[in-house]
Amino acid sequence: MFVARFIKLTALLITVLFHQTWASSDLTAIHSLNKTITPEQMHDDIDTWWRWVKDTHPDLSLRIEDIKTFESKLNELKSELDSPLSVNEFLTHISVLNGQFNDGHMNIMIPSQRRLVEQLANDNQGLFPFEVKIREGEISIASKLGGEKSPYENARIVAINNQPIESIYTRLMSRMYGDTVRHREALLSTKFALYYWLFIGKKEEFIIEFSDKSLPRTLIVDASKSKPMSMSKPTFDDTFKFEILSAGEAKMTINEFWWHDKQAFYDFTRDAFKTIQEHNIQHLIIDVSLNRGGDDDMWKKGLLTYIADKPYRHTSFYQKKVIAAHQDEGEKIGDVVSRQYEKYERSDVSNPLHFSGKVSVIIGVQTYSSAILFANTVQDHEFGRLVGAPTGGYSWQTGGIQFFTLPNSNLRAVSPRFYLVRPSGRGLNQVVKPNTNEQAQ
Repeated sequence: MFVARFIKLTALLITVLFHQTWASSDLTAIHSLNKTITPEQMHDDIDTWWRWVKDTHPDLSLRIEDIKTFESKLNELKSELDSPLSVNEFLTHISVLNGQFNDGHMNIMIPSQRRLVEQLANDNQGLFPFEVKIREGEISIASKLGGEKSPYENARIVAINNQPIESIYTRLMSRMYGDTVRHREALLSTKFALYYWLFIGKKEEFIIEFSDKSLPRTLIVDASKSKPMSMSKPTFDDTFKFEILSAGEAKMTINEFWWHDKQAFYDFTRDAFKTIQEHNIQHLIIDVSLNRGGDDDMWKKGLLTYIADKPYRHTSFYQKKVIAAHQDEGEKIGDVVSRQYEKYERSDVSNPLHFSGKVSVIIGVQTYSSAILFANTVQDHEFGRLVGAPTGGYSWQTGGIQFFTLPNSNLRAVSPRFYLVRPSGRGLNQVVKPNTNEQAQ
């Protein structure tokens, strides 16, 4: 019984779930950020949150190197909070913990980033007007906010409103969650406009300085009322794509292992493998480079049903914290359970749509959560080769994310309750790497 429940629970490995509303329904997201709270309330939020984390997380030392040092920093943080602050100011203080968790499934943030962005637009407040790319500390323009092409594409930013980009980078990165620096940079790239608004300031106009001598050195531009691309709601066709590239080669792009109508996804993959068979495709490319996770059954039923040629498992070992909502017979709340995982999923090579050709899976820095489990499984069981770039997230993934509302600020915290070791048993504190540096086209 436990195994069945555990498999189902691994479906909770979703990188970002910031679509809930504020706890106080009578307050807008903006007004909630402006609410004043006392030092005693902030201290209570931190203490209550930390107790919850320790009651929920399976092993904090998996990602936090020195727990005692971390707790000392918590006490230092509390000592700094000695006067009333707005919730936004409190968030600015407490969110510095996000960069210390080293886990994309663990953070403290506002309850709904999407809702805040919508209210900013409704209140005629704007955001930094560009989507950006962040790599190794450098920030450059990707497009206009929302995705429209910009003549400043690839221009490297050296200052915003007379503040050096290095100080902006440091301030925002310290508040971004993620497994590794590369992972945090990739996530901040998608959230830069909102994080600037939250942690740098609200601006009606931006003075942007570039390093590229072929461009005007300074650009003055109004704040944008557009939504960041990461806050948009993609359609099914945006999320799942299939195309025949050439004779004998096809590509399936899967940007998420989640859809509210799972049957629609299963119909999509079944039709794709039917087309693959009809066109005698010999090389299938599966692109999960932008896939940040979802439900494991999406890739087990939707993909491995057709490409697995032997029994497989998605993990070799797991460790979980027993909590009230997920307690099996014989377990006590608060116990930490560590077990080898020996249940193998069956393969079905007799499936009339079974694909026995070459499989290449494109991974990238944004591949995360359940998508990392998929990549692990494909690589460790040799169902295909991984190509592209290393992931930003670790191959040992945390999951079973739980949510907690801080009682006074109504900020929301996330923590995992288990972690999974990849099928091979290797890879502690290592990202998932391609089998080859060759890029699939």
